[in-house]
Amino acid sequence: MTAPAVPVPSTFVRRLREDAAHAREHVLLTVLLGSPFLPRVVRRLLLNAAGARAESAPGPGFSLTGDPRNLSVARGVYFNRGTTIEAIAPVTIGANAAIGMQVLIMTSHHAIDADGRWSDTATGRPVVIEDRVWIGGRATILPGAHIEHDVVVAAGAVVTGRLLAHGVYAGVPAKRIRDLAGADAATDRTATT
Repeated sequence: MTAPAVPVPSTFVRRLREDAAHAREHVLLTVLLGSPFLPRVVRRLLLNAAGARAESAPGPGFSLTGDPRNLSVARGVYFNRGTTIEAIAPVTIGANAAIGMQVLIMTSHHAIDADGRWSDTATGRPVVIEDRVWIGGRATILPGAHIEHDVVVAAGAVVTGRLLAHGVYAGVPAKRIRDLAGADAATDRTATT
C-alpha cells in the first residue's frame, strides 16, 4: 500500500507565502524596531520579545532580517542611525561597541561552484564583534568576519576574515593601518583574511 501523495504547493503559492513572511518580518523588525517615535527602551524590549538577546537598544532606522534569535547584543552598545543586520547565522556584538551610521552586517553566503554558478540557497556564516569595537559609518561586515576587541574600523571599510585586537583597519578589504595602545607586536600585527 502506498502513502497518499502530499500536494506540492505551486511556485506561485510558495512565493506568495515567502512574500507574506518577508512582509511580516519587515513590519516587526524594520518598521517598528527602527521607528524614531519609539523610545530606545521600547525598541530593546521589542527586540527581546522577538527572540534576540539584547542588553542595548537599536537606534532609529534599525533593520533586522533573518532570525532575531541569532542576534546577541551586550550592554553598552551604541547603534547609530540606519544600522542593518542580517541574522541568518549568529551575530554577536560585545560590550561597549559603537556601530556607526548605515553599517551593514551580513551573515548569508551563496556558494559558487567550479563553473561559476552560484547557489540560490543561502548558508549562514556567523559574525563576531568583540568588546570595545568602533565601526565607522557605512562599513560593511561580511559573513564569517570576526573583529577582536579594541579595534577601530574606518568608515566605508569592507571587513572580511579576522581583524586582530588593538588596531585601526581601513580599506576594501579592510587592512590594518595602525596599532592602538595595548597592541602586542608578536600577536596583533596582521589580520587573517
